[in-house]
Amino acid sequence: MSDTLLLLTPRWKKLRSGLRDPKQQRLRLPFMVGLILALWGVIYVVFVKALGYFISEEMFVTIAATNLLSMILMTFTFVVFISNIITTFSSFFLSEDLELLISSPVPPASLYRARFVETLIDSSWMVLVFGFPVFLAYGKVFKAPLSFYGLTFAGFVCLLVMTTAAGIVVVQILVKTFPVRRLRDFFVFVGLLLFVGAYLLFRMIRPEEFLNPEGFASLMDYLSVRSDSGSLLVPTTWLMKTVLPYITGTDFEQIVFYFGLLVLGAISTYRLAGHYHEASHFSGYSKAMESKGAKLSRSRIMAVISGFLNATFDSATAQLVRKEILLMARDWGRLSQLLLLTALVVVYLYNFKVLPSLDTPAATLFLNKTVAFVNIGLAGFVLSSLGVRFIFPAVSSEGRAFWILKGSPVGLRKILMVKFSFYLVPMLMIGLFLVIMTNQILGLGGFMFFLSTLTVVLLTVGITSLALGMGVLYADLKEVDPNRVFSGFGGLVTMLYSGLAVSAVILLEAYPVFQVLHAEFHGYALRENHYLAISGCLFIAIGVILYMIIQPMRNGLEVITELEV
Repeated sequence: MSDTLLLLTPRWKKLRSGLRDPKQQRLRLPFMVGLILALWGVIYVVFVKALGYFISEEMFVTIAATNLLSMILMTFTFVVFISNIITTFSSFFLSEDLELLISSPVPPASLYRARFVETLIDSSWMVLVFGFPVFLAYGKVFKAPLSFYGLTFAGFVCLLVMTTAAGIVVVQILVKTFPVRRLRDFFVFVGLLLFVGAYLLFRMIRPEEFLNPEGFASLMDYLSVRSDSGSLLVPTTWLMKTVLPYITGTDFEQIVFYFGLLVLGAISTYRLAGHYHEASHFSGYSKAMESKGAKLSRSRIMAVISGFLNATFDSATAQLVRKEILLMARDWGRLSQLLLLTALVVVYLYNFKVLPSLDTPAATLFLNKTVAFVNIGLAGFVLSSLGVRFIFPAVSSEGRAFWILKGSPVGLRKILMVKFSFYLVPMLMIGLFLVIMTNQILGLGGFMFFLSTLTVVLLTVGITSLALGMGVLYADLKEVDPNRVFSGFGGLVTMLYSGLAVSAVILLEAYPVFQVLHAEFHGYALRENHYLAISGCLFIAIGVILYMIIQPMRNGLEVITELEV
């Protein structure tokens, strides 16, 4: 056990030092805690309201509530299982510190225990965050005693342990036959496809209709007639049977049996996965160390791209752009996010397609123009999230090879400007696509089309500058996986700053848009004082955007010369 704690010490010290790092400031921990508490509050209120609706239907309250909980547990288990498989590839086979640990006299059992704990936490923390307020809501609505919360938490942990052990066994079996890196990429791709499909399906059924009495009645009918088809061989059924008496008020004697199954299942699957790990891990790790080769950089596609870059730019710029393309193409984590982006864009545009019509064409046109203005803010927040995800880690992705760039005669200023231009082009394409397609769907032109397009273009430039500049300030060149950088405190601060800037621009443009639309709807001409106020608001909005564009890049150019590997 002491060896296991020793192996977990670096992870704990890294977390602790991150919280104490003066660069991250003392606001980091309160900010994270406040964000999680706010998320818990929203989920808790939503489920309390939903279960309150169920209680109002006395005939179906037990059936609907239990079936809803069963669906939630099945969804959580599936998400954790896919996440466990992906995390197991990294923690058991692809982590860089394994080279040192495998060659040192570390007992295989201790290595397994340490990696099991890390995999369990890394793959399950988000489900715990989302699941905790759900169970609190059930306990509140059904007036459950304190034992309900203790049993539910312990049973849920047992379920997560079994899911983690199952994921580890599946990966250990697969790596004996298939290449580890390709398997990880495959499961990331499949997981994202399933998530995107579920997300699109959920949006296409228009869940907001359930807020209507007719829609809610349909939901109640579905949850009521859905048969309790849970098999006793499935661990989620054991957890359901453990908490079910607190919902129905009967059969409390079954709790000991099913909770015992959860505990024994967790212990047995943990040990089974451990034995299999000791027998097969070394051979799988050896295969994972095989080189992938340089197929991408020597491919015909890259040859064509390189020829175009050499013909368009000078030699230094062409090589820097080629490097950025290779970094992006080799980073499966960022490429896989394009699937989520596609789903987001489809749902985003679909929401505008299903907007309701009002009583008169004039009122509908007024609504569409108002929605088009709000769409500027929505597009800004979408671009902000993309900036944090793709642009913020751009400098950190250089890793330990940054010393090559720093020592090159090209100059760090030019390197940073090439990165800015490289990411600005796709960001502009996405922003313009969102705003132009939305205006086309809404059938708008003229003033609103010009204002929304110009604002989104300027905001895109500002967001790109902000994300790249903050990425330099919070760069972590020692991070093994640069994709983790955006989820840290620097990424949260960047998203906060970007959101505040977008909100400020929207608020400053709200008065001019309101005056113009109000005058068009009621058919009167604007006065001179209106034009002065409109000009002042737009001038300040442009000033905010210019500050977003200039200041972050200026700070980045000053700090990048001080970065050390």
